[in-house]
Amino acid sequence: QMGISDSVTAESLRQVCDIIRRDIHADAVAITNIDHVLAYVGVGEHNYRDSDDTISPTTRQAINYGKIIIKNNDEAHRTPEIHSMLVIPLWEKGVVTGTLKIYYCHAHQITSSLQEMAIGLSQIISTQLEVSRAEQLREMANKAELRALQSKINPHFLFNALNAISSSIRLNPDTARQLIFNLSRYLRYNIELNDDEQIDIKKELYQIKDYIAIEQARFGDKLTVIYDIDEEVSCVIPSLLIQPLVENAIVHGIQPCKGKGVVTISVTESGNRVRIAVRDTGHGIDPKVIERVKSNEMPGNKIGLLNVHHRVKLLYGDGLHIHRLEPGTEIAFYVPNERTPVNAPISLLP
Repeated sequence: QMGISDSVTAESLRQVCDIIRRDIHADAVAITNIDHVLAYVGVGEHNYRDSDDTISPTTRQAINYGKIIIKNNDEAHRTPEIHSMLVIPLWEKGVVTGTLKIYYCHAHQITSSLQEMAIGLSQIISTQLEVSRAEQLREMANKAELRALQSKINPHFLFNALNAISSSIRLNPDTARQLIFNLSRYLRYNIELNDDEQIDIKKELYQIKDYIAIEQARFGDKLTVIYDIDEEVSCVIPSLLIQPLVENAIVHGIQPCKGKGVVTISVTESGNRVRIAVRDTGHGIDPKVIERVKSNEMPGNKIGLLNVHHRVKLLYGDGLHIHRLEPGTEIAFYVPNERTPVNAPISLLP
């Protein structure tokens, strides 16, 4: 089994520690694998530069038992200014592969709401570690065309989501908790899929609702989302086709506009096919972009659109239908109205 450091660089772990430390006002934050401290940021950082980086007995205990430990005045900690700490196991595929450690200079400073927040963060980190591990294995396994075109989790989206969560912690802990749940489920869904897997459209729409819940926390009442879904439709579609179109509508359609905007997701029967469309009331797509999709050229910030166009075309022979509206844009594609996939899907969500 590979350790955490095999799939994530030390610098990126330091950045994660620093973001968490600032977000939850901790005095120090560390991430360990099962033997060593991989990153430590904050009070006492100098103690971890060149000295022995072996984990403490308390951390060893958290790893061995897979349990969260809260400790005040831990004599084994090498920084005397630190008087309370929270150690949370990080899991990958049911096995503890490390810990997230949160430190405060004052004893008894770890409240139950902070503990819940830290657990949520550890779930996100665990999921991200699995993402990077899955990406490594995927690269090693196959670089076929469909696989290469598969959309990846956007790091900007992840940081925006974490910012939305951290800004709602103090004002509305219940919202923060719900967002952590949405984000964890969204990330897990993305990594547990096989790249060319066909999914029941209702499952795919659940994933989109998790994505939208996080974006709505960020945009507030600037963003309204309407679901125009024919409940009778029960087809299967390739995974992660709709979400990049929704992201495109929000980021390139609604976000640049001054006022409020509406995104409509529609799924309707159209003869022996199902029409799936994402519409927004934004500025409207540049006609040059429509031409570029058709000619398979695309600027870097629209790459998700081209990926979806390629995948739909590769699978069904017909790519995206892009229309300028007054105001806004509609992007649609068609899939066969079939209730059974080519390959039976594996179970994804409990």
